Amino acid sequence: MSFPSSASQSSSSQGQTIPLSEFLARNDDHNFVWDDIDREESAAWLGPVEAARLDRAKHKVFKHRSKEYLRPPSPFVQQGAELGDSGSTVVYRATAPEGYLYRRPLAVKIIICKEHTRPPGPDSKARMDALKEVKTMSMLRHPHIVAYVASFEEYCLQSREIRRKTKSRAFGKDQDQAAESGKMDPRIKKHILGIAMYPPAQCNLHGFMDEVFQKPSNAEWIIQQMHNFFGCLGQAVAYLHRQGIQVRHKDIKPENIVIDDFGAPLLTDFGLSKHFEVGQHSEGPTPKTLKYADPEAVQESRRDERSDIFSLGCVFLEMATVLLGRPATFAEEQLAASSADDDRHSISSRSPYFMYSESLRNLDAYLTTLNIIAQDCAAQKTGTRDPEAVLAILPHIRRMMDESVARRPQAHQLYPWFRHLSDVYVFPGPCKNCERERRTGKAISQSGSRSGSTSGSTSCNGSPTVNRVGTGNGSGGGFGGSAPSSQRLVRIPTMTRIASFPHSQP
Repeated sequence: MSFPSSASQSSSSQGQTIPLSEFLARNDDHNFVWDDIDREESAAWLGPVEAARLDRAKHKVFKHRSKEYLRPPSPFVQQGAELGDSGSTVVYRATAPEGYLYRRPLAVKIIICKEHTRPPGPDSKARMDALKEVKTMSMLRHPHIVAYVASFEEYCLQSREIRRKTKSRAFGKDQDQAAESGKMDPRIKKHILGIAMYPPAQCNLHGFMDEVFQKPSNAEWIIQQMHNFFGCLGQAVAYLHRQGIQVRHKDIKPENIVIDDFGAPLLTDFGLSKHFEVGQHSEGPTPKTLKYADPEAVQESRRDERSDIFSLGCVFLEMATVLLGRPATFAEEQLAASSADDDRHSISSRSPYFMYSESLRNLDAYLTTLNIIAQDCAAQKTGTRDPEAVLAILPHIRRMMDESVARRPQAHQLYPWFRHLSDVYVFPGPCKNCERERRTGKAISQSGSRSGSTSGSTSCNGSPTVNRVGTGNGSGGGFGGSAPSSQRLVRIPTMTRIASFPHSQP
């Protein structure tokens, strides 16, 4: 057990999902504190934790207690099916049972710390990388970046019997004899590191965009929400790059952008992230998702934080494609087809995977195609109701995806370029958090209520805090009262895969 039982907080309010902005304003994550029961105290395990400057109250390494099998500790009991699985990482939803002090629904990411060249252990590279991710996440507090709540480590041992050869005096032959007591070699069988995050997501952006075409009854609500995503994600990346934070995400893609219960986009998965100093560059090989990687990362040449801008531009291109009535895959299909035509005599020199960085010479032609599609979008009333507003952002996306690092914008320029899209629909309207950040420079308001009640609270776009698929028609002021059950946002299996795909894959 990690917490004493307590009735000091209302379990009904603690068990509710609230907007991330409210969660952060309340400092709700501060209510989660590990106790010292079954805590590992050896220097080998605690040294790297202290070196990473992790808070002892928030990160706990459990003693092995001669366990042979692992399962996440209480209160991180898995609820329902896994939300995602990428081989060495599993994500699931967890809520503590009745009686625990902290009962907010969470997403728990389990990292299996293993390496091919050596057994797991307290000094493994896999563990150091995972601790670095925990440290990065613990620094970040933004309404469009998933929030770190706590983390833990568990490991179990296997006893490997050492055998030695001894000479038998009776027969003069070599015989294997089992080692005597004290000759058992305990080795770590499995080691996991878990990160508890808020909130548990509904789906990732990849599934969200697919839903427009797989379930048209949800399309109108999704299209309306996506108009805000450009500005919100721009603000999230600007926050990462700003002075005092200075973190490069290094793996921005639709699978690493999740959508919460209130329709807000949240940047997640900081497994490849890196702190940088102003003017600092990096080069050489690095893990990456090839499809969205910038040209300099693919070529392993000199690069800086504007690598994130390129990757975000690729995501924005897919989002704009969806708003104009075509699936996100349409961008890849068109650019890949053009590239294949250009390189039909030298196709062997190209990667077998699609990469935006290899199709940049055809990008202008694709943007022209989107201009033509926009006319059909207006005539057929598919996608956005204002194609001209979407066409207006295409030159900005083109700059984000420029092959030259020097010509790409800085992250702080993005929100002014894209914020006008929120004016297309009355609902959801401008993101209140992003607008406040634009005016004040502060990502989080510290005036949040601590009453525990979510009635009257709002999400990032000001909509009531219920899961709904509303159909604002542009003439009203959003929702009044509760939405009928047929309009609530429903969890759909194809939308709940939130873990990212393995790195260095398309």
